[in-house]
Amino acid sequence: MVVVVVRVSRRTRVEGGRGNKVTVRFTDLEFAVVSASAAAARLSVPAWLAVLGLTGTEDRVLDAASIRGVVIELFAVRRGMSNAGRNINDVARLLLGTGELKRNAEASVSEFRAATARLEALLDELAGYLPGVDLKHVDW
Repeated sequence: MVVVVVRVSRRTRVEGGRGNKVTVRFTDLEFAVVSASAAAARLSVPAWLAVLGLTGTEDRVLDAASIRGVVIELFAVRRGMSNAGRNINDVARLLLGTGELKRNAEASVSEFRAATARLEALLDELAGYLPGVDLKHVDW
């Protein structure tokens, strides 16, 4: 089991405070869902709702189709990185063993860089679905 700890950036203090207060009522089920989402982001429910409202993510809904697309893309990236990694290992093994550099060494490194860029783009896209979560500072 992998546990991911995510750091959430805190809103900065405002001189004079925040004087506007909003009260929201939830059913027990709605509150459980909202509380779980807030806890996953390591925020209180009011702070999570504020971040959600201020980041403009109302049109960014991660539904079943979106999740399926993300999973397919992640597996494709994993496959690409795995292939490129094997090629780089072959190049390194030959270089260390014989001192020869394979002709496809640059292509192997380029392939790995492309897969890494693809992964970065996917993670940046996913960040739009996680308001208040800073994916650049994730502790694994």
